[in-house]
Amino acid sequence: MKAHRAIDDKYLQLIESDKNEHLVCVIKKHPIGLVPVFVTGLFVAAVVLIASFGFGIWFDKQAELNTVLPVGLITSIVGIVVAALTVFFTFVAAFVYQNNTIIVTTDKIAQILYRNLVDRKISQLSLGDVQDVTVEQRGLFARLFKYGTLVVETAGEQNNYNFTYTPFPYECAKELVGAREASIKAYGN
Repeated sequence: MKAHRAIDDKYLQLIESDKNEHLVCVIKKHPIGLVPVFVTGLFVAAVVLIASFGFGIWFDKQAELNTVLPVGLITSIVGIVVAALTVFFTFVAAFVYQNNTIIVTTDKIAQILYRNLVDRKISQLSLGDVQDVTVEQRGLFARLFKYGTLVVETAGEQNNYNFTYTPFPYECAKELVGAREASIKAYGN
């Protein structure tokens, strides 16, 4: 429990809060969203490795015995480097995915979206400005694995918050609406 609280505190430091404000919930992305990231990254790395080694073997068989450059070795090394970079960027994409978060406090909702390792966007919205909370689950996998898209519609000029791959989206929506109602009771509209 202490480790989980440390993670929550890490995200709370990114948003403005006062001492009377308390954390209601932290919504992270569902792990099922990592499946396409890893499958794609590992597939591309495997194809690059197979193609580079295959080309190297083919070229060595086609070339004369007294070629100056070891083309097969060079293509194999290039393939290994490209595959390693592909695996590295796959893990970077997974890290970025896992750090996208919605924080709900007693006063506000904040969305932290990472675009890459260094670029992030933090949007904060008073709970009084929340107009509607919608949950959308599309497809069989979303229902089986209990994830969906959480849409928080806002008042004014600020964009709506769309948070895909939300785990247990109906429960998250209930918590958000409950926090909004408590905020309206405490502070008015």
